[in-house]
Amino acid sequence: MEKRQVAESFGRAASSYDNVAHFQRDVGSRLMALIPQELLDRSGNTVVDLGCGTGYFTPMLHRVGNFIVGVDLSEGMVAYAREHRENDITWVVGDAEILPFADNSIDLIFSSLAIQWCSSYHQLFKEIFRVLKPGGVFAFSTLLQGTLKELESSWQVVDNYRHVNSFSPRNEIDGALNAVGLSQLSVEQYTDVLGFDSVKSLTRELKMLGAHNVNEGRPLKVTGRERIVKFKQAYEAFRREDGSLPASYEVLLSVLTKSE
Repeated sequence: MEKRQVAESFGRAASSYDNVAHFQRDVGSRLMALIPQELLDRSGNTVVDLGCGTGYFTPMLHRVGNFIVGVDLSEGMVAYAREHRENDITWVVGDAEILPFADNSIDLIFSSLAIQWCSSYHQLFKEIFRVLKPGGVFAFSTLLQGTLKELESSWQVVDNYRHVNSFSPRNEIDGALNAVGLSQLSVEQYTDVLGFDSVKSLTRELKMLGAHNVNEGRPLKVTGRERIVKFKQAYEAFRREDGSLPASYEVLLSVLTKSE
């Protein structure tokens, strides 16, 4: 996965992202509800929205802290957030695996549906551990293996290229977390199946979100009409009784702390 392409893809989608990010807002809201009460009751917290995107959730973090920083890999997303959100937030273009913060300096890192774009969970979680204060909290949501399985299965009927972004299994994430010594406060895993009236409406939404395929093994040439027709026919096999085409998302919500 090339980070430059990830950043550029999301940057191009900055102006359209909020119009279609209904699922993303639902996941973020569920994660926000898991923030420990003890943090909400404490004043003076420094809070980071890691992978803030358009900054939709960033202003809400004022309920947790006084100093809020929105960080995103995409310059386009950060520019959009800076223009459209509150001016008392610090916006930073930055890489989650090389965080621009001092050791033991952050009370809460909130990250919703962003860490799946990182190259190394081990490096990411080492950085999270480094910058969190003792007693600090890391609350994140991410997508797991099995996400968009219908889309992936339909393309496999056509060719052997990777047309869909790959997502990690739960045990890979758990192993990386255990290696750095963060303690689990709460965890939730669930499947959300969205419905679309056509394959075109699904792929259009993914484009508006900036969630393009950036994995190695993706096709580098435009897919021919004949293959697209074959792909759409394969996806039709998943159409449900209510007439919709399903798109499955495997979601992990996790809240951890750095021991004092």
